[in-house]
Amino acid sequence: MGERQDSVLTQRERKVLVLVGRGLTNREIARRLFTSTSTVKICLHQACVKLKARNRAQAVILAMKRGLLDTQELYSLDELAALLASLGPEATETVAQLLKSKLEQARPLSGIE
Repeated sequence: MGERQDSVLTQRERKVLVLVGRGLTNREIARRLFTSTSTVKICLHQACVKLKARNRAQAVILAMKRGLLDTQELYSLDELAALLASLGPEATETVAQLLKSKLEQARPLSGIE
């Protein structure tokens, strides 16, 4: 029987990675989770080993790519919109075109006309 995806990381490791993804430092994560910075470092190390990541940023990216973290856990829609707006109109247009393309590709599969 195959391993469940959510069993790759412990709940604590997932929580730490979500907070890393939100840009918090180890100290801030420790305060938020009511634990020590040593525990945060251990969780990060364990997550990096499990994901074969070289650093905390790569661990977050790999966890997202593998479906172990959801974008909604990292950013609210308002935060994503603000981030996109801060990148300028070119970035907004690029994302709009990518989304349009993805939606057009999905239509024949979903039967939406």
